[in-house]
Order: sequence, then structure tokens, then C-alpha cells
Amino acid sequence: MRTTVTLDENMVRELVKISNAKSKTAAVAMAVKEQIRLAKLKKLADLLGKMDIDEAAILESQQADVKRAKWLDQLAEDSEEMS
Repeated sequence: MRTTVTLDENMVRELVKISNAKSKTAAVAMAVKEQIRLAKLKKLADLLGKMDIDEAAILESQQADVKRAKWLDQLAEDSEEMS
């Protein structure tokens, strides 16, 4: 999407320099992405201590993933042996 914005020239020059971006557009896009990432991290940090975590369910899920991976590996081995 093409958008026109007015930015301080010195600020943009500094942004391009410190970001090692190849263009002003790339530098601004990188800065916008970083700002979005930081805002999302802040929202996640604000949730700390406010959510109950079911550790047993997480462990059960991880064990199921390991079991599924072993099963898939065995299927691949069996398939190779039949070839």
C-alpha cells in the first residue's frame, strides 16, 4: 500500500543509517514492524500473572507430539523397508 507521510528529514537519515537499510522505504517499514512487535510484546507482558496455565495439559500435549513424531518416523522406516 502506498502512503504519503511527512517525516523529519534528519530523523529518517538517522534511521536509514542505524538500521543499515538500503532505502528510506525499507528503513521506515523496518521501524514500523519493530514498533508493532514491541506493542505486541508489551500486551503479552501485561498478561503475566493474569492467566492460569494448565501445566499438566501442556506436558500431555508435548508427550503426544513426541509420540506422534516417533510414529511418523516408524512409518517412514517401514515404508523404506518395503521399497
